[in-house]
Amino acid sequence: MRVMIVVWPLPAHLYPALPLAWALQGAGHEVRVASHPDLAGVITASGFDAVALGTPQTMPSPSAVGDLLLSEEHRGRLADALSLSPDDHVWATFSTYTYASSRIFHPEDGAPEELWAGVDALVSTARHWRPDLMLWDPNWPSGAVAARDIGAAHARMLWGHDFVGWAAHRTARGREALRSAGLADPVAELVRPSAERYGVTVDDELLFGQFTVDPMLPDMQLRAPCRRVPVRRIPYGGPDVVPDWLHTPPERPRLAMSLGTTQRAYDNDRGLVADLLEVVSGLDVDVVATVDASQLAGSALPDNVRTVSYLPLGLLLPTCSALVHHGGIGTLMTAVAHGVPQFVVADATAAYAGNARYVHDYGAGLTVGPRTPATEMRKDLERVLTEPAFQDAAEQLRRDWLAVPSPDDLVPVLEGLVSSLRQGRRP
Repeated sequence: MRVMIVVWPLPAHLYPALPLAWALQGAGHEVRVASHPDLAGVITASGFDAVALGTPQTMPSPSAVGDLLLSEEHRGRLADALSLSPDDHVWATFSTYTYASSRIFHPEDGAPEELWAGVDALVSTARHWRPDLMLWDPNWPSGAVAARDIGAAHARMLWGHDFVGWAAHRTARGREALRSAGLADPVAELVRPSAERYGVTVDDELLFGQFTVDPMLPDMQLRAPCRRVPVRRIPYGGPDVVPDWLHTPPERPRLAMSLGTTQRAYDNDRGLVADLLEVVSGLDVDVVATVDASQLAGSALPDNVRTVSYLPLGLLLPTCSALVHHGGIGTLMTAVAHGVPQFVVADATAAYAGNARYVHDYGAGLTVGPRTPATEMRKDLERVLTEPAFQDAAEQLRRDWLAVPSPDDLVPVLEGLVSSLRQGRRP
């Protein structure tokens, strides 16, 4: 069968999809990956034909997300109508980053014709290539519109937590309250103008897909009214050259420190890097910090710290006793896959708060807030490095991860689902 995968133009969205894409391709299926032209080089370097939606001249830059954030006043009104706390980290993530990143390539009513380049290119490509299955990023919901337009099977392919599905569940329960407050359903509004442009009805199937491929561990999933098809999230951070020093076992415990490429791209972590360098200074460990010159600007580098601008964590973590990180789901799941205890520095109301809490509650590490004094951080970090209970829990968490179906396991499941949908049966 032909499979088109639609991803938001960030490696953090593409990389989780690649193991399943490779499995499908290895099983003989044709796979193409569609996204913003900016991501085309990363897609082709991963071994797939890229479908560039629009051109760099006609498509907004992904960095323009900040221009489309809902106003604080609007977010507050929505939260009030839905009886949500504005500080709820799930709501905060959906109503800021998730909403804006979905809106950027999906114009509102009355938008100039040139702003429809991405939606129109996706539908046109689908009409030309005729995929049997569309797997679409929840942040690019016109993937469902294109699939419905040509009659293809389609499913959401999550890259992390199902913030959109969670929000849709809450808005469905609060639909009357939204109407009473004169507010539109924010989830439906992300895709409605695109759907109406192509004569497609907005319903639950359009919003949630005919099923949802979910790489999250079962007890990390957010509640949403959809059929979930689980898949093991295989860590991938891009290819690199293995450095010579990595072949030599460390003489004392090695500690990895990573704040993720997304944090770096959006310049979110300058202060945190300096604080963490202070925390690890003087510890009897060898620290490998995957930070670049811009993140280190103005910071003193302790003697026990080696910095590398980038190194896939899949290469580094097998040699490490623990990982210090910001709570990003890709970083967290790479540690899970390697059975490494984690020390997560995340604000209790930030987007990554749920990830941090999960690690802490499972016992596979500890979490602290970014404004925790350095002396207290250091004590907790030393516990993660030395207390066997954290390693035991990290190894159990890895066994939980191994129990989830692999991408290879999922291929015949997808084949069966597409066959059932073609025959008009509920999958």
